[in-house]
Amino acid sequence: MLKSMTGFGRGKYEEDNFSIVIEIKSVNHRFNEVAIRSPHFLNGLEDRIRKTITTAVSRGRMDVFITAVYTSADAYKVTVDKPLAAAYHKALLELGQVIGAENLTFNYQAEVMHLSRLPDVLTVQEGDFDVEAYWPKVKQALDEALSMLITMRETEGSNIGTDFVKRADLIEEKLGLVEARSPQVVQEYEAKLQERLTKLLQDNNLKADPDRLLQEVAIFADRTSITEECVRLHSHLKQFRGILQVPEPVGRKLDFLIQEFNREANTIASKCSDCHIAQIVVEMKAEIEKIREQIQNIE
Repeated sequence: MLKSMTGFGRGKYEEDNFSIVIEIKSVNHRFNEVAIRSPHFLNGLEDRIRKTITTAVSRGRMDVFITAVYTSADAYKVTVDKPLAAAYHKALLELGQVIGAENLTFNYQAEVMHLSRLPDVLTVQEGDFDVEAYWPKVKQALDEALSMLITMRETEGSNIGTDFVKRADLIEEKLGLVEARSPQVVQEYEAKLQERLTKLLQDNNLKADPDRLLQEVAIFADRTSITEECVRLHSHLKQFRGILQVPEPVGRKLDFLIQEFNREANTIASKCSDCHIAQIVVEMKAEIEKIREQIQNIE
């Protein structure tokens, strides 16, 4: 089954002191790339999150947005810089002496509130976050997001695959028209050559050489023969349909194969000096190009 590289998934987990929402947005990319934006306290889990995603998705760029809230009692730790607070208190006393308040008495409650607002007296730090204990909860949200993402990629991939089959049928139909037209091109060349040669000989009272005429026609037929190209293109189309049924990622294989489609179509166009075949090949290449554009989004 084909999978698109475009998709979106969302998962969440919630309990009393911990909640997390994980959103994954994927777009087409040559390789498998994961960019994670998460709260600082989840940094210890980023490697596991990345490995889980790359195991489930083999190609594309994944932007992962994680929003998490951790409200446990040990989620934060507030520390007091005691020497700094004492230094501030001493400085306040000295300031009182400067203004003549020798026996200055402080309201301790007011001073504590004042000191708490001064720079670096109180420092807030994140507490210890037990990544091992919370990883199963994070993974539950991650698995939910990945499941939604993969389902969306499979749905879009299935739609693209249906379109591929229709366009492959159109290409094969047009290839059949080219094959049917090719012998007529040789016949028309022979008739035109015969007509020109007859007129030329009549004007000069000369006798025609049938063997020479057959030789010229044979050379033209060999030079404009597209049998090999048509056989190869039929084979590529058969292989293309087979690859669409493979369960593994096939984007790179299809990309290579569609280049072979183009190569055979270009060779057919260059070998046939016929306006009808040229027009058919133009239509064929238009379908090939539409497939090539869509393949860029296949995993």
